[in-house]
Amino acid sequence: MQGLFGDVKTMPLSDLVVYLGNKKATGTLSLERDGTRKQVWVLKGMIINASSNEPREYLGQFLINMGNITEDQFNRAYDTQKETKVFLGKILVMIGAVSEATVISALSLKFRETLLEAFTWVDGTFGFDSSREPTDPPGLDLEIDLLDVHREGEFRQTAWEAIRAAFPSGATQLELTPQNLPEPPKPGSLDERLFKLVNEGKTIDEMILALHATDFYLYQRLYALYRLNALSVAAAIEVQIDEAGDEAPDEPLTPAQTPALVGSETSAADLVSHAEAFMASGNFIDAEAIARRANEVKPGQAAADLLKRAETELAKFLRREFLEGGKVPSLLVPPKRLKELQLTAPERYLLSRIDGTRGVAAIVQVSPLRELEALKFFHRFVEAGIVKVT
Repeated sequence: MQGLFGDVKTMPLSDLVVYLGNKKATGTLSLERDGTRKQVWVLKGMIINASSNEPREYLGQFLINMGNITEDQFNRAYDTQKETKVFLGKILVMIGAVSEATVISALSLKFRETLLEAFTWVDGTFGFDSSREPTDPPGLDLEIDLLDVHREGEFRQTAWEAIRAAFPSGATQLELTPQNLPEPPKPGSLDERLFKLVNEGKTIDEMILALHATDFYLYQRLYALYRLNALSVAAAIEVQIDEAGDEAPDEPLTPAQTPALVGSETSAADLVSHAEAFMASGNFIDAEAIARRANEVKPGQAAADLLKRAETELAKFLRREFLEGGKVPSLLVPPKRLKELQLTAPERYLLSRIDGTRGVAAIVQVSPLRELEALKFFHRFVEAGIVKVT
């Protein structure tokens, strides 16, 4: 194996990208952090393909965000892809949902976002394997210069400073001043959908999920409107700050808590033992929670492997519970009651998709959340008695 391997603390990703771009390198760049895994295929300093296990970086999510396809069109194309293994973009072009030019534009965004999002990482590992030949591109001619990506990364670093000064938190709600818009939003446009969410009192985090957007893409648009005085931070919103100076997270509807028998004083070895015992007994919910805690207490390969096994078993259990048999969720509480609950942005997003007709599989499939994360939320909804699945 030939190439470069390390962590972003010792060599920031932006520096690595400049090096590979200047060398006109060829190979496969792999990135990993906290369960997020990305791969970027490079040919002579040009990105020709990119993949990620983050749903918001899937091609379909970009097409939905840009208003090119609906969630139903995505689900139908995705089901066809699973059967045929044909590239999703090709399927959408074949059925006339989008043009090839639209797919190429969305792919360009996807390739850039996959890499640029990782520029913000302060920890994580990278590996550039020059002995691995790049895979074939996804059926379309597209090349993106690594040096162009680096220049965009530098711009974003400056842009984020201005954006965060205007919108310090994803929990921020906004107010719209329509008279300051240069023109009314076009029907079906991103702005029209965005303004609707603003007027509904959604937080920025909720808007990102509802629009299937990546963070920078939406924040950049919000900031442009802010500079026009068309958007402002809602005066009544105050963000709680914890003692460390960080934004205090929303309290979830049903917090995923490590079982009571595991206290803060429990050693990493005891946590591992408890997690193994829960897995042996088939209690994968608690096994995953404790394995996650063990990985936090004493990070390392053994803890990471344990967490991966626990996540794998939990995913199998939850898929059987919610995805098999075309199960459909329905709300057990009225919408007014939901508004009174203290919910996180992902919880509100998933609950908003429940209409008594969409199946759990369809909701999870198009969701900008990871499958396991979404299924864990559904399990908590059922446990809390606010959703039933039949």
